[in-house]
Amino acid sequence: MPSLPHALKNIINEDYHFSLINRNILRLAEDKNNTFVQFKLKDRDFDNIFCFSIDKERDKKSTGDKVFPFFNPAVKGLCVKNDFILVHQIGKEIVVFLIELKSKTDDGYYEQLITGKLFFQFVLEKIKLCNPDFQNITSSLEYKAILFRKPRQIPNKNTSEHKIKFEVLKDLLITHQTIDDTYHLSQFI
Repeated sequence: MPSLPHALKNIINEDYHFSLINRNILRLAEDKNNTFVQFKLKDRDFDNIFCFSIDKERDKKSTGDKVFPFFNPAVKGLCVKNDFILVHQIGKEIVVFLIELKSKTDDGYYEQLITGKLFFQFVLEKIKLCNPDFQNITSSLEYKAILFRKPRQIPNKNTSEHKIKFEVLKDLLITHQTIDDTYHLSQFI
């Protein structure tokens, strides 16, 4: 099976790429809220992931949105988007992580995550139009949403590699985790 992370690296403009800070750490940060989350990677993950962000600040001088310039940003909710999309592939198994970082309130996170899923599905369909090797890739895809937020109470520091559980919310597998922390990517797979 062709590499979806490799295909995404080639088709997504570099302005939207999110890179590793070293071979084993991927740090996702949101400067406007001064929040972050880090993923520790195994050596085999290095070439099998791709992360990008479509959550770009709107230029106040422009009438359009940077990612969706054809949409009217004055229409409430139309240009909503999630913070990061992380694609992980091992063999035929592909997990698309829809990631949202929240520093204050959880308001609107579900709509942001669903928008990320819809956007990624659109990108995937465009890839399939350009490259017939990806025609049957959707049967190998699993979407998982992660909301990272400030804890309502201080949890024990997460240093182990315990498996993180996802629950179904409407039609999306989702988990809520603590922001400003480091996780092993393998915990979410």
